[in-house]
Amino acid sequence: MGRNDVLVTTADPIETISHIAGVPDTGDLGGARLFVYGFPSLYGGAGNELHHQIALWQSLGAEVHLIPSDADYSAGPLYPQLLERGVVIHELDDFSSIDPGAPVFGFCSTEFLENLDAIRAYSTNTVFVNCMTWLFDRELIRMAEGKIRTFLYQNEDVRDRNSFVLRALNPSSAVNFLTFVPFFDRSQFPFNELRPDEFFGCGRISRQDADKYSANTLLIYEYFVAPNPKRGLFLGFDERSEAKIGQPYDWIRTAADQTECSQQEFYRHCEIVLQPSDTTENWPRVGLEAMASGSVLIVDNRGGWRHQIKHGITGWLCDHERDFIYYASKMAYEPELRREMAVRARDRVDALAGAAYSRESWLEVFKAIL
Repeated sequence: MGRNDVLVTTADPIETISHIAGVPDTGDLGGARLFVYGFPSLYGGAGNELHHQIALWQSLGAEVHLIPSDADYSAGPLYPQLLERGVVIHELDDFSSIDPGAPVFGFCSTEFLENLDAIRAYSTNTVFVNCMTWLFDRELIRMAEGKIRTFLYQNEDVRDRNSFVLRALNPSSAVNFLTFVPFFDRSQFPFNELRPDEFFGCGRISRQDADKYSANTLLIYEYFVAPNPKRGLFLGFDERSEAKIGQPYDWIRTAADQTECSQQEFYRHCEIVLQPSDTTENWPRVGLEAMASGSVLIVDNRGGWRHQIKHGITGWLCDHERDFIYYASKMAYEPELRREMAVRARDRVDALAGAAYSRESWLEVFKAIL
């Protein structure tokens, strides 16, 4: 595969969800109108997660309304797709479009927290989804003010920890702390049965933020061994990343973002996703992407990775840089084991984030907030 080969995926979760779930649209929400302040994306955690959840909400019979928070919302590739699929897109910051009492979601959005007063002028049914393992300063302030009605989490450990802190600021029983199973449409990330055997592909994918990288990243990539020449790919790399870890070796290609290398191309390249990090992940979307695509995960033994990965069965959890080096080398030298783990990981995705499982969790959420 050449440097400029890019796989363009045309499948749309909104179109394919009924097929993925294996059941028809249920219509359980009966046309309920849901509002989101923000806009989905094809790349990145919260924006990409929102994209998939919209598909699931529509399959439940909801009418989804988006109120963009960024002036460039109509320039992206999702804008025409969403309109075609019946998503109602309002003007920038048009809070007057909100129905009284309707739920208004903010997916890990600082703009949502900053504009809560304007939102609450039309509906106090505010729902904040924090995709991080830490609390925003503004989130703490808004909780103390009583301006967030429901907090949603993908991870029960994070919910328990955050709700303890937040309830100390405001003990009101009217505030909900709920979890949901984020839907992931794995048809967007085809499983790679075969990859080139003239090299061993490895890589890591994230935002470019320095904290997403471990300082010893290049040491790990240097010292793991493979029977074929190693070829690395870092998707999500810029001057901040380089300041943290240094200049990658000549055999490691870097891409700033998905405009230079699609996620699908990244996973098509990578036999393993070798991703030491200084952050603790909550519910990493890249984990689901990698598992669906057949790239074996070698990651930190903490946070959401522990919930997604069965160590030694569907991936590897590491406590030390020596673990990263050992398991990466093991995967390079044991291709049959690597393929078996990749298949088991792919099959686990539906149990973690499949449509049927996610639907049930969302119905419980909507029962509480509608």
